[in-house]
Amino acid sequence: MAAISTVLVYLALAGAAASFIAGAVVSARAGAGWLAIAWPFALPRIRAAGGEPAAQVNKALVAFIACLLVGAAAFSASTNLHRFAK
Repeated sequence: MAAISTVLVYLALAGAAASFIAGAVVSARAGAGWLAIAWPFALPRIRAAGGEPAAQVNKALVAFIACLLVGAAAFSASTNLHRFAK
């Protein structure tokens, strides 16, 4: 069980990285400029660009936060399971 939760941590981190990169690409296309690097902080500028780019950036933000939450929960479970195994 500990190995499964460890694999889940790595999958969540990979998902978070992929969704962060996807959000940066979509926000650069929406005209965020140099703020595409820190696209979660450029949401007002992206919302001003229009409906579809803002919707895609919001979806990337939700996926990023969901991956972080799953990763944190899996990390906590993995830590506890590895500690109890010894």
